[in-house]
Amino acid sequence: MFPLTAASDDSDILSFFHDVADAAADTLDGNDDWSLSGERDGQYTADVLVDDVVVDMLTAAGVQILSEESGAARVAWPLEGDDLLVIVDPLDGSANAAKGIPWYATALCAVDRDGLRVALVAEQSGSELRFSAIRGRGALCDGMPIRSSSCTKLADAIVGFNGTPSGHGGWRQARVFGAAALDLCLVARGGLDGYVDLFDHGVWDYAASLLICREAGCAIGEADGRELIHVNPEERCSPIVATTSKLLDALMSLRV
Repeated sequence: MFPLTAASDDSDILSFFHDVADAAADTLDGNDDWSLSGERDGQYTADVLVDDVVVDMLTAAGVQILSEESGAARVAWPLEGDDLLVIVDPLDGSANAAKGIPWYATALCAVDRDGLRVALVAEQSGSELRFSAIRGRGALCDGMPIRSSSCTKLADAIVGFNGTPSGHGGWRQARVFGAAALDLCLVARGGLDGYVDLFDHGVWDYAASLLICREAGCAIGEADGRELIHVNPEERCSPIVATTSKLLDALMSLRV
């Protein structure tokens, strides 16, 4: 199977991602230290512990790596030829994990010169929910096909947020769960009708989920019209995702 390149089979890449998520889960199961690492604001010791395991596996697979916890490794952008980049958040929602809130994940996305290609978002608190997608082949949850809802009206929508809205924007109901990768996947599955990032995120927080959302039929935007997929560890974007383009327009207006 190794090295993994753009010439590799999509199913082999996804199978490897499941192995990586399994190793991350095992590491979390053995961890009892939820102190802050002291290396970066908001970073937990567990973030670093899981990152070490995940990056070692990705390095052995021969791919380029962009990780939230350890930055970029051997990344050449734009990608060319058989280049394969994996954008990874080893532990998305680490504050939830530290507080015992069962909503956090490992997120991995393979990117080739044509864009987002293979994605896995694995919930790691014990539910074993796994969202995945392969470009052009649809989105899955635990191996079963998923599609977004058909909601078009903000007044009918249940909307997820990163951050707390300053007032009621006319939606039916709102949710703030605290793990962007998983929150976005709920839009893909129809559990949420939309998601609005009221602040911003690194690309590792949403890359895998954007492919899953796209393959589930969602409409995708960015609050300020910026390119969502990049390899700058310092750059932040604000993804907005909705089940339909009409609802996306309404959600985008909430950030104006």
